[in-house]
Amino acid sequence: MTTQLKLTTAAALATFGAAFPALAGPPAPVSVTPPSSNGDWCTSLQDFGKFYSNKDAAFIQEMKIFGRFQAQYAHIDGQGNDGDDFSEGFDTIRRFRLGTEIKFLNNFSLLGRANLVGDARHSGGERDFAYQDWDELKLSYTLENFAGLDALTASYGRHKISMGHESHTSSKKIKTVERSAISNKIYANRYTGLTLTAERGDWSGTFGLLSLDSTSGIGNWDHGTALYLSSAHKVGSGNLVFDLFYNLDADNSGDDEVGVGYEWAASVSYERQIANWNLMVNGIYGDNGDTDYVSKSRSGSFWGVVIMPSTYIIEDKLEFVARYAYQGSSENEGIRTNSRYFRADNDGAVNSGRGDSHHSIYAGLNYFLCGHNSKIMVGVEYETLDTPNVGNEDADATTLWAAYRMYF
Repeated sequence: MTTQLKLTTAAALATFGAAFPALAGPPAPVSVTPPSSNGDWCTSLQDFGKFYSNKDAAFIQEMKIFGRFQAQYAHIDGQGNDGDDFSEGFDTIRRFRLGTEIKFLNNFSLLGRANLVGDARHSGGERDFAYQDWDELKLSYTLENFAGLDALTASYGRHKISMGHESHTSSKKIKTVERSAISNKIYANRYTGLTLTAERGDWSGTFGLLSLDSTSGIGNWDHGTALYLSSAHKVGSGNLVFDLFYNLDADNSGDDEVGVGYEWAASVSYERQIANWNLMVNGIYGDNGDTDYVSKSRSGSFWGVVIMPSTYIIEDKLEFVARYAYQGSSENEGIRTNSRYFRADNDGAVNSGRGDSHHSIYAGLNYFLCGHNSKIMVGVEYETLDTPNVGNEDADATTLWAAYRMYF
């Protein structure tokens, strides 16, 4: 597929939504609050993409467009497992996405969101502003008040699959500049598949049958399958979430297969408010698979924990966040650090970020210019990695972060 054709594909849904509002019929009368006389840029940002809504229309009930831009800078100083120091700075366009959602025929919705930048400069590559792949591309059908459920939704297409608490929070609203390494280990891919999501009262659950075909869009079913299960339930004043991902074809046989990186993983998390603090605790356990799937040093079981307290210093304006994360494994290279920026192109000897024990602690501030729609994030993270395959020396580093996040 040529670059021009890919760009055309990425823009197709948004163009449809913008070019054919007449198909939906005349919009229903709505009460509109007049804009403030001094110009409210924040409200404009939040409402920019919501350009049509009419629940009484015969064909199209709602159309909206959305976008996301995230940029960050990081400076890392560390010491490799060879005892030598390393230091480097990186500026990264972390995400640039555009998409649209169309709700039609009362029960259907079509969602498409494309990634439009690939920034690999932290690993020695290039920054490319062009269509990369679909972040999500799916058709959904929802029934309300069905079979004793409040709602039942079936979706087919390219899905985000949330594993671990941090991945259940969109990158638009995560409280740290990057998710923890153990979170990214179990959550990193997009999968073609069929999901069923049920809701009843304070409970919701999702079951998924997923293809392991690797593609930039919707894949086929020729390269193995996986099962996914997630359940969320309100317990007391908090929320309890359980996730399970089981790779049924853990052979990583070629470039056409999604490299899941493990045979199975399970996550349990609990989040609640305690006085003025929000506290999240997440426990993770899994199995990397046997030597038919990975090398001996990267096989065996792995585990981890994430603890994240946060509180507002200035209500809805300035937030303090801390996070402790640990991951360990039964084999020498069963876990891995994040690529940003511990194992980036920084001249540090860190065994490609692989080891059997990794600790990290993060502290940061989030300043909300317009809620999560526009915010500035700063933070500092210290991490240390045990690398027994390359001697007894550990590798450690401190990273200073600054980021800007925007979406509409």
